[in-house]
Amino acid sequence: MKKALFLMTMLTILFPALSKASAYWMEVIGSGKVNDAVTIRVIYGHIDEYSIRHRDGGNELTLAGDFKMSVIDDKGQKLDVPISRKADCWEGTFVPTHNGSYRILGINDSHPVVDRSKTGGKNVRPIDYLCADFLVGTAVPVLKPVQLLDILTTVQEGIVTVKAFNNNALAANGTKLRVFNPENWEKELTVNEKGEAVFKTTMPGLYIIRQDWEEAGAGNYKGIAYSNIRHRCNYSLMVK
Repeated sequence: MKKALFLMTMLTILFPALSKASAYWMEVIGSGKVNDAVTIRVIYGHIDEYSIRHRDGGNELTLAGDFKMSVIDDKGQKLDVPISRKADCWEGTFVPTHNGSYRILGINDSHPVVDRSKTGGKNVRPIDYLCADFLVGTAVPVLKPVQLLDILTTVQEGIVTVKAFNNNALAANGTKLRVFNPENWEKELTVNEKGEAVFKTTMPGLYIIRQDWEEAGAGNYKGIAYSNIRHRCNYSLMVK
C-alpha cells in the first residue's frame, strides 16, 4: 500500500526567502485510511543555496523535543501525541479511528528568551505554534480555530483562501501574513475585514503560511527578562 508523504515544514526561528536558513519542521506520513497509523516527525535542519533541506542535530534538535504535539479530530476530540528522540528527529504516532479531518498541532513555549541586551536591542520571548490538516477518507478541512494563533485554508483550482485567527477571533483587518512557496520565494498577504487573504499557487509542493503577533508585556523567563512575547504560527499546505 502506497503511502502519501505530507511534508509539513513548520518554520519557527529564521526563514529568509532567498538565503540559507535553519528551521524546525514536521513530516507527517500516512495512508489517509482509517486505522492506519500516522507518523509525525519533528525535525531541525537547514536549507542550502539550492533550496534543499538537510536534517541537523545538536542543541536545536534537542530543543525540538519541547514541542507538545496533539491531534484534534472533526468531532473536537483531542489526543496528545508523545514524541521520542530518534537519530535525526523526534517522532510520535496516532491512529485515525474514523473518516474525517484531523488537525495536527504543536506548541513550544519553552524556547529560551532571545537576549539582545548586549547589542542594545529588546529581549523577546518566542512562542511557536505548528499546525496542518490531515484528511482521512472523504473529508474537508475543519474550519474553526483551535489554538491562540491559528490559520485555516481552502483550496479550489489553485486558488488558496487563507483565514487567520487571533485568540479565537478573526485576525484584525490589515494583518500581514507571509507565504513561502516550494522554492522558498516569499509573498506578503494582507488580511481583509473578514480575516481572509488569497493567493494563487505557482507549482506543486509545500507552502508555508506564517502569522506573527507580538504581545506587549514584560516578564522574566528562566532568569532572563524580556519586554514582549513573539507568537508565531506556521501552517503547512501541501499542493499536489
